[in-house]
Amino acid sequence: MRRIHEALARRPELLLWLIAAYYVIAVSVRVLRSEGVQTDEAEQLLLSQFLLLGYGRQPPLFNWLQYGLVHLFGPTIFALSILKNGLLFLCCLFYGLAARLVIRDRALSFASMLALIALPSISVLAQRDLTHAVATMFAVSFFLYAFLLALTRPSLGAYLLTGVAVGLGCISKYNFVLVPLAAIVAILPEAELRRRLFDWRILATIAVATLICLPHGLWVLNNLQTATAGTINSMRNDATGDPVFDRLTGLVMLVASTLDSVLPILAAALIGFRRHLFRAWRSSTVWTRVIGRALILCLVFVGLIGIGGLGASTISQKWLSPFVMLLPLYLCLKLDASGADGARGTARMAWPVFILAFGFILYLVAGNMISPSLGRTAKENLPAAAAVREALAEPGRPAPAFILSGDASVAAGARLAAPDALVILPSFREAPEPETAVLQSAGLVIWTSSDAVAGLPEPLAAALQSRGLPNTGLDIRSLAVPYPYTGGQTKAVFGYAWINRD
Repeated sequence: MRRIHEALARRPELLLWLIAAYYVIAVSVRVLRSEGVQTDEAEQLLLSQFLLLGYGRQPPLFNWLQYGLVHLFGPTIFALSILKNGLLFLCCLFYGLAARLVIRDRALSFASMLALIALPSISVLAQRDLTHAVATMFAVSFFLYAFLLALTRPSLGAYLLTGVAVGLGCISKYNFVLVPLAAIVAILPEAELRRRLFDWRILATIAVATLICLPHGLWVLNNLQTATAGTINSMRNDATGDPVFDRLTGLVMLVASTLDSVLPILAAALIGFRRHLFRAWRSSTVWTRVIGRALILCLVFVGLIGIGGLGASTISQKWLSPFVMLLPLYLCLKLDASGADGARGTARMAWPVFILAFGFILYLVAGNMISPSLGRTAKENLPAAAAVREALAEPGRPAPAFILSGDASVAAGARLAAPDALVILPSFREAPEPETAVLQSAGLVIWTSSDAVAGLPEPLAAALQSRGLPNTGLDIRSLAVPYPYTGGQTKAVFGYAWINRD
């Protein structure tokens, strides 16, 4: 360990290779550990069947990227994991590049990347089940790099790159808009930087961002309720109806979620830089002022808009992650201004950060392997794909043109098991209706149930009827499929029926 510490202190650029290795391992472990999927993963498998301008309450950037990778690699766990972890690696990479633009000590730019990984949304929540939030964190890093490049080395190319970053951010998640807004306000008190804002090249930034946002923006104008209702409702999940009490609850949640996000970053920085971190608070430069203002402004905007305007009573860590991401850069700028030993501190910081990151991956593996044998099953353990394969293996059955399920996890399993079939989830109303030729071909209906032979669930019967398909007199059968890692002791029961069998 001492030799590794010394190597990192001498060559902090090795950390970039370690970060890359971490994400390669994360992809590999996710592919190997389970064929079951979490909620967001199931959604991506289903939505990747279609290339649309809008997919509901979330902007489409992640869906478009996932669509491309699924059509390149097929609907697989690998296609899901490579996109998420690839974006997380790029998030770290652009963050480090942004830091190098404004930090003199090169080692501290790598320290900022390490502190970023300490953010729970990146090291914990993203490995469990995040999609659009991952795209937003990548977009924030990309924006930071482009924005700081335009400020430090102004050129038409830098302004155009900033426009690309803003455009991509706006179609990654709507709350991204607060980051460039806060950045603009943050540079206004600095006379030299303020000149960059009133440069004619800012028109190129606006033009590029507008062009990128325009297709989805037109969709939002025609589907405003669909695009906004889900997010607003989720932020009001615990609302009581009392506007004062709900806003106070939202404020408490904002503070609590901010602390949950900030404390691991501060702990990693404290382990790495010890007393230098405390001395650094007294140091100041134009960049510490700009990034510090932007961080505070983002949180203030969340409070004013989310809590004050929308009446949010729930503010989650993943919702705050694009804003708290500014903290590692701020801390490293402070350390740089104070003259801290960046190389030694960065090497010390690497250990707790990688223990957290790799430790959580191992925790997920252990959970997948141990929990089912203890009788605790989760979505990632559901053998939905295995059940679909077993149903498809019935002798004499043709390959189905469509598969219908009312459960997102089962529908996602169908995508993995039957990549050539159209998988229909009735609750996804934005999906195009299947072509008549597809519905006239053989199809499969499958669902989970403790008593599968009791009959076709009413929502599935209604979905069949609405599409002109038979929903009575079906030959309903059942499957009992073992959960993985239980030795066949614990099984999930599925009901299924074939449509247009003749």
